[in-house]
Amino acid sequence: MANAVITSNYAGTAALPYVAPAILSGDTIANGYVEVLENVRYKANLRKFGGVALQDAGCEFSNANGSMTLDEVVLETKALQVNEQVCNKDLRKAWEAEQMRGQSSNSPADFQAFAAQYVAAKVAEGVERNLWQGQFDFTDSAVTVSSGTYTNYPGICNKIVNANPTVDQALTGATASGTILARLTALAAAIPDTLAGDPDTKLYMSRAMKQLYYTALAGTAELTFHATEAANFFNGYEIITPGGMPNDTFIFSKKENLYFGTDLLTDHIEAAVLNLIGITGDDVTRIIMKFSAGVQIVDAGSLAFAARTS
Repeated sequence: MANAVITSNYAGTAALPYVAPAILSGDTIANGYVEVLENVRYKANLRKFGGVALQDAGCEFSNANGSMTLDEVVLETKALQVNEQVCNKDLRKAWEAEQMRGQSSNSPADFQAFAAQYVAAKVAEGVERNLWQGQFDFTDSAVTVSSGTYTNYPGICNKIVNANPTVDQALTGATASGTILARLTALAAAIPDTLAGDPDTKLYMSRAMKQLYYTALAGTAELTFHATEAANFFNGYEIITPGGMPNDTFIFSKKENLYFGTDLLTDHIEAAVLNLIGITGDDVTRIIMKFSAGVQIVDAGSLAFAARTS
């Protein structure tokens, strides 16, 4: 296994603490933008009722016109892992040398704690990106293969496209501040009756798209601060901007229609750090994490979707 690359200009004394680059946290899960199932063992069945018939009143029970159905979709998770290691010898040549004693010393405790936190944060970022845009790429019109930047597991956008929703609008070219209002208006006009006017209906878009939306609103208002609060809503629907949402993609849906599943939610904030020098004799520190993740939509007919196709 390859060791982590350590670049250091060590000259004497460490300047603690360790500093991580800016990392996207698990925004969707932390803020409850979708429903979360915490203990999914490989598969979970999501059940949904449909259809109820009204009929003329009578003295006896009659199910002649009964139309209620019980259907289900399957949320399947994929096993994932993180296996990283750092050579303790390299640490002794870097700033950590001040905290290590001798050639057989373990990696410093604060380094181990930081490494675990850093890996957990990076995993949360990967989960967030895959949750929305896993195996999703506008250049792949079918979106049925492992395409796109994030390919660990199929994301919500992939699931929606492959479910052939009733409202599925194709967008040509990148969205701009001059076109976003027209695109959102067209999609809102086509949303299913079950979503129209419902306060639980949310509009999901990326943070970059919301910035374009704000710019468009500011251009139509006499005072730009009028657009600040207005940018949180579109036609009365609250706008949600998950960190992992792809650009040029818009979804009208209720939260209860979008699901994320994992085998244990705490796996996203914990990682095992093992120093092997006293176990196998290897002078390395390993960071290990194992978990599962997957998503599913309950009803493709109860959402509206628009995405760039060229």
